[in-house]
Amino acid sequence: MRYGWTLVAGMALMWLSAQAQAEFRGFWVDGFNQGFHTPEQVDTLLQRVRAAHMNAVIVQMRKRGDAHYASPLEPFATQQQEGFDALAYLIERAHSETPRIEVHVWLNCHPIWPGSGWPSDPKHILNRRPEIQTEDYDGKRITEVGYAGDWGHPVYQEWFAKVVLDIVRRYDIDGIHFDYIRYTGERWGYNPMSVERFNRRYGRAGKPEPTDPLWKQWRRDQVTAAVRNIYAQATALKPRLKVSAALITWGDGPQNADDWVNRSAYRAVFQDWQSWLREGILDMAIPMVYYNEANPRLAEYYRRWATFLKDHQHGRIGVVGVGNYLNTIENTLRQVEFARQPSPSGNRAYGVNFFSYAATMGVGTEEGAQMYQEPFYAALGDYFQAWTPTPRMAWKDAPTTGHLMGVVLNAATLEPLDGATVEVYQGGTLIRTLTADGNGFFAAVHLPAGVYALIARADGLPAQTVSQVWVAAGMGASMPLLLGETPATVVRRIDSLALLPDGAAVALVGKVVAQDWLDAGHPLLVRDALGEATVAVQIAEPALPLLAGDRVAVIGTLKSDSNGARVLENAVVRWLGGL
Repeated sequence: MRYGWTLVAGMALMWLSAQAQAEFRGFWVDGFNQGFHTPEQVDTLLQRVRAAHMNAVIVQMRKRGDAHYASPLEPFATQQQEGFDALAYLIERAHSETPRIEVHVWLNCHPIWPGSGWPSDPKHILNRRPEIQTEDYDGKRITEVGYAGDWGHPVYQEWFAKVVLDIVRRYDIDGIHFDYIRYTGERWGYNPMSVERFNRRYGRAGKPEPTDPLWKQWRRDQVTAAVRNIYAQATALKPRLKVSAALITWGDGPQNADDWVNRSAYRAVFQDWQSWLREGILDMAIPMVYYNEANPRLAEYYRRWATFLKDHQHGRIGVVGVGNYLNTIENTLRQVEFARQPSPSGNRAYGVNFFSYAATMGVGTEEGAQMYQEPFYAALGDYFQAWTPTPRMAWKDAPTTGHLMGVVLNAATLEPLDGATVEVYQGGTLIRTLTADGNGFFAAVHLPAGVYALIARADGLPAQTVSQVWVAAGMGASMPLLLGETPATVVRRIDSLALLPDGAAVALVGKVVAQDWLDAGHPLLVRDALGEATVAVQIAEPALPLLAGDRVAVIGTLKSDSNGARVLENAVVRWLGGL
């Protein structure tokens, strides 16, 4: 018995020791250079990763509205070996061999095509819906990173969420990683739809000035809405999924917490990543602290940003992004050593991530970077000495909270109620007030498990009250909220359509897409959440693709086809999300 207790105590000490040593160690692996375009490149990548004692790769599966994986939504990347699903192969090798390597999917969020041409593939979002492009104050559409989607256009918000959720559903990934989750500058974000929504919300007219504080906050809110939407839905689908982002650190670091609003991320490109950490819609912040250690002024910038991150993680995970492509091996290791030390306040970061796997070391400029230098990978292996696990995230490993989300729609038309408010109550006390985005989506993340009540409000429509909503720990609860009266008969089970006459207006809410609907060449099939009965839906107007498992609301006219099967014609379909 004494031996048994000694063994248990020893195992506990080993576990605690492993946790004390745990840190994130990863490479950003871009899709422009070699890394995963062929099976041989993947094998080489993982051999180098393991030799360097890394425990994660952040792989760029979406560069400019393309896909290095088997996407039903976006065109296949031209650099990729034809038919080779890099993500599937990488996951299998990274997870099955020892040590296990985490795979995080890196997505370029804002850029969607180079400015030097136009995509030829009809699947590309620019060909599907060209109106989603961002513009600058003067109406120009080619940003410094080419054509880009505008976060203020609801269609682009919906499209990008669908792209991410498709990956989350179909691949055994460890995380999703946002890059360019922002605008490209203060003069950008002038998509006409976004300007119209802003003016409608605040009773304005005309085009706001780039420096208008309310307009700047509007653009900040659009970016944050995209992060919140995907975080809530993706982590409800896979509760242990880690959501991270590559974050802006241009210039010197903040002097203190109040100085954050003066930094470029917040002020110029509307990426308020500090608020994302506070709200809990980002699990892991990886600021791109890319500075040349050989320059004393820039070396100080690096240290100030790394220290700021250590002291402002807000209960989440901060990882220092190291620009090894700018530095010699010695200077890269000098920056790694600083990243791993506690701040003067005693706070630590949770690891390092290197940019990049391909551009291993340099002489102070990106153009001078040396590619795939084996001494670099070997030096990391010598420095770290052994593999270690990534840090635990208590809110995922032992959750006490869950997410509450949904979509607010006009019951008569299924139009999203942009700017509707949703009040969240517990025990009669108002605890949060949420604002619906351009698609009507709202979310309250990390609510303590329990029972809640909701009141949804929108101008000109009666409020709707939901008296009981259960939120379970580690889970997500999603519901559509329809305000006003509907002229259609709301049918709860598809089997009940047999009881209604042809010509009846019918509404279906919260139904599940039964199979991928990628174009108007065939009807959309939807089914009940529980049950196999389906009904064909003929959509009245062109719509974005819908994937199996998506939730939708439908209003259409019932008829019988030539075989006697019931069909909904001239239907309006609204995507409710992937949960």
